[in-house]
Amino acid sequence: MKKVIAPLLCIPFLLLAACTDEAEKAVTHSESKEFKPETVKIGEDGELNIVPLYAPYQTYLKASLKADTSETDTKNYAEYVLRYIDKIGEKENFDPTTLETFFMLKATAYEQDLLNQTNELMKQHDEIKDIITKNYSASYDALPKKKATIFIAPSNPEFWSMTDPLAGVSGAAFQDSIIIQLNPNFDKEVLAYTIAHEYHHLVLNDTPELSRIDTSLDSVIFEGKADAFADQIVTDVSPPWNIPMDDTTKKHVARLIGNGEADYQEITMGNTEKDIPLWSRYSLGRDILTHHLKANPDLAIKTWTYEENHAILKGYKYQKLIE
Repeated sequence: MKKVIAPLLCIPFLLLAACTDEAEKAVTHSESKEFKPETVKIGEDGELNIVPLYAPYQTYLKASLKADTSETDTKNYAEYVLRYIDKIGEKENFDPTTLETFFMLKATAYEQDLLNQTNELMKQHDEIKDIITKNYSASYDALPKKKATIFIAPSNPEFWSMTDPLAGVSGAAFQDSIIIQLNPNFDKEVLAYTIAHEYHHLVLNDTPELSRIDTSLDSVIFEGKADAFADQIVTDVSPPWNIPMDDTTKKHVARLIGNGEADYQEITMGNTEKDIPLWSRYSLGRDILTHHLKANPDLAIKTWTYEENHAILKGYKYQKLIE
């Protein structure tokens, strides 16, 4: 889910849409105060900054509903959402440039739908924040990281064909930051798992030589490590992308990766012409890490987290095919 690379107080706000500009500004100001960034102390010296993007989204969406052109939508999104993320990055001392290129962070033609969804997520914010804090804290206890920022945003309706199969939760990790995008009917257990999964990416991103994705195999092991970590933090939860592959398919996909015939996109979204299933990157990564950890049951999380790919692959039954 890195670079990938794991998913609305309706009536009052709809009524307010017809009010004066002054009234809308007052509402936006009130929302900004209520859903402002919150810093949470984690462990002895950890710090998590939780940043809801509800108010910036509402401002962008209300502005776009008044002058509905794609050019205006894009301009408003940049002005109200991306500029706000820039300010958070400057305040928290991280560069949000790569995060802002995440393909799901863009304007939509479905402004009213997204506004309604944003309002619904606001109703659930306390529970969302609690899930994030609890599972970030548990992840920190296992593998400490001093500081990070998590942005919470509604899922763009144009990508619901992707987020619905992920139980309404999508996530991506960048430099010291994670973006979590949610459908209003998101699965709470999947959100918990996604926080742990993305947290592991966040930690590895501090070690460029281990987080660099130069090949499809790099991405497979990167995701396998994140799932192996999340499995230990959030027990008894199987993420939606955990789709078992039979041995014949594993061998086939491993060979394509080893030969350079399967790219990052194909092993993520699948390719029926090449008989590559959806989420193959995650399925193979999980299989590789499961083998490695069974063969080395005494390895600490910190040890296998920072192991290089050749060590992780040692003894794997398709090692020669996939390398």
